[in-house]
Amino acid sequence: MPTVEELGKSLLGTLNQILTGGDARVPAPLNNKISWCQPGIPFMPEDFEFAAEGLGSIVDADHLRKMQKQAFNFATAVDFVPDVSGVYGGDQQQTIYRTSEARMSHMYGEILRGSKVVQNDVTEAEKTKLEKFRKLLYETKVTKNLVTDEETELTVPGPVMTAYVDAQANYLDASTDYQSKRVQAQTAVGPSGAAAVSDFMLNGENYFLKVKSAIDRWTTQGYRNEVDQINAYIAQVTQRSMSLWKARLQELYDRAVITDIDSNSPFRYTTIIPGGFARAAGWTGYSFYHEQVNQNSDWRTSSWSGGGGISLGFWRAGGSAGRSLQSSNESLQVSNFKLSFELVQAVVARPWFYPEFFMNRSWTLEKGHGWTFDELPSNGEPVPRGIFIGYPTQAIFVRNLVIESDEFANAFSSYSSQFSAGGSVGWGPFSINGSYSYAGGNKNYEMDRSGAKIKVPGMQIIAFVNHLIPKAPNPLPDIPPEQFG
Repeated sequence: MPTVEELGKSLLGTLNQILTGGDARVPAPLNNKISWCQPGIPFMPEDFEFAAEGLGSIVDADHLRKMQKQAFNFATAVDFVPDVSGVYGGDQQQTIYRTSEARMSHMYGEILRGSKVVQNDVTEAEKTKLEKFRKLLYETKVTKNLVTDEETELTVPGPVMTAYVDAQANYLDASTDYQSKRVQAQTAVGPSGAAAVSDFMLNGENYFLKVKSAIDRWTTQGYRNEVDQINAYIAQVTQRSMSLWKARLQELYDRAVITDIDSNSPFRYTTIIPGGFARAAGWTGYSFYHEQVNQNSDWRTSSWSGGGGISLGFWRAGGSAGRSLQSSNESLQVSNFKLSFELVQAVVARPWFYPEFFMNRSWTLEKGHGWTFDELPSNGEPVPRGIFIGYPTQAIFVRNLVIESDEFANAFSSYSSQFSAGGSVGWGPFSINGSYSYAGGNKNYEMDRSGAKIKVPGMQIIAFVNHLIPKAPNPLPDIPPEQFG
């Protein structure tokens, strides 16, 4: 009989294939790695009303205050630099909420501030074209401070960028569905797996056609080629002189600051596309059962270092300290096990963040001359080292989580009953019992156990897909040092 640890390794291995894997027809994205959450981060569908409505058009003070709190909660949850363990653990999550030093937004600002860029002139025609392209991608809206009535400008994705990312999200949904059906068919065993094999055998081409249709929509309605061409032009012009571009990036970065009213904490506006994903169709169904435990053993592909510190037994994350406590029941054996849920990938959008900066080779950092950190952003290695090795691009949400197993349900109920309210209790990347804060206050979420079946309410982020940046800085070798200023 498999243990819960073996089940967890196989489950995360197959999910890794679905989220970052690929085949010849739908190739995997380059430089993508997963950070598994422990604990998972619970949300309610209404927590994303701010993304569907936007902040610039709200005139009612109470409603705007609620939307700002939602924006603060989400921006904070995704404001981290991944580490090579492949885990976004409770201690890291608590640190993000307590300080600004570990935030991805903070480090990006430090890199912009400390960088030295190539100083060459850009023509007036090129300046005009750069400004035109900027306005196509992003636009400025005015928001009002509810306390002082002071108006501030907020940069948000413009119609072209919104269409681009929305079509990209549609492609990710179709691709995830295709990869899920393919991987489940490949790993299927026994009578329980016959349906998955038959489904992909008969409908695999239809699932692929959905992917192809999503690519076509991204190209025709989502301005895929146009946005890529705009970014290529910006890179080509700013490769010669980055001073104008860097000044603009710093302006966008500084302008994005909003202050959370309750905590008086500044944060940079971050949204999710499509904004209405939480209530929309397009969630992919997924199931996993104990016979599959030996069908996917390539657990090392799930993170940079083979799984790092994620607990695959039952764990408890303290509500205040944020520590994950691992119990000894990773060796618990189960004779039957089935897990099912719905999954969606949602795209994280940061109007103030330009990852194209890291692709450019006309900037550098010098320790003691504007750069005060011991390490550079990234050495670009397969297992990277640095203070800004990458950033989360997609949040992986699950909902309607159901676990069916006599042994699992009995052991987990006994384990979770040891703890009073506060914090989270779960298994792997899943929070099963616990409490969390949201825009309307605090909320407890409790599993519904019926015999051998555990149902977990609501939805939660169980992982992030991160994009790794190349070596940074990595200036062209033929640029003389005196050109950087």
